[in-house]
Amino acid sequence: MQSQFQHRAFGRDLEQIVVSVVDNRRPMLAMMRAMLAAIGVGRIDTHESPAEAFEAMTRGAPDLVIAAAAMQPISGPDLVRSMRHRDAGPLSFIPAMVMSAHAKPGLIEEALRAGAHQVLVLPTSASTLYRRLDWLLNDDRPFELDGEHYVVAGMEERLALSFPRPTYVPVPARAPLAVGAEHGAEPYVLRMREAQN
Repeated sequence: MQSQFQHRAFGRDLEQIVVSVVDNRRPMLAMMRAMLAAIGVGRIDTHESPAEAFEAMTRGAPDLVIAAAAMQPISGPDLVRSMRHRDAGPLSFIPAMVMSAHAKPGLIEEALRAGAHQVLVLPTSASTLYRRLDWLLNDDRPFELDGEHYVVAGMEERLALSFPRPTYVPVPARAPLAVGAEHGAEPYVLRMREAQN
C-alpha cells in the first residue's frame, strides 16, 4: 500500500500522468509542451503565471509540476515551497522539478530545500527529459515534515553530494626546501638528494 507521504506520481506510467509546466516565457512553455507530448505524457497543462498555476492546482492537482526557477513575482522554488506547506492538502505531495539554464549550487540548494525532487538544467532534450521523468516516477523516497513544510527524505544527504568536496592540492616541489633552513640546518630535500648521489 502506498504511503500517504509518497509522492503523487510514484509508480505511475507517463501516459497516465498530468504535468503542469509553469514559466513566464511562452516560447519555453511551447517547447516543454512539445517535448512532453513527444515522450507520451498523458496531459500537459501550461501556466504563464505562478499565482494562477497555484490556484489552478488547488482546483485540480496535477501529478507533476515543472517550474522555471526565475519567474516573477514568484520564483520556481518559492512556488514549490508554497505547495509543500503542511496545510496545502494534495499539493504537498506533488513531485516537482525546477528548471533553469543556470543550475548553480545556490539554486540547487534553494530548490531542494524548498521541496523539489530535481533541478532540470536547460537546454534539454526530449530523451533527457524522458530519463529524468522515468527516474522520478520510480523515486520511492517519501516526504518528511520539516517544521511547517514537507521535504523529500534524504535532502540533506543529497545536498552534501551536490557540492564539490575539498580536493587535495599537492605542495609545490620547492616548498620543502625551506624546511629546516630557518634554523641554519641544511634543507631536508637537499640532504636526501646528496644521499642518493
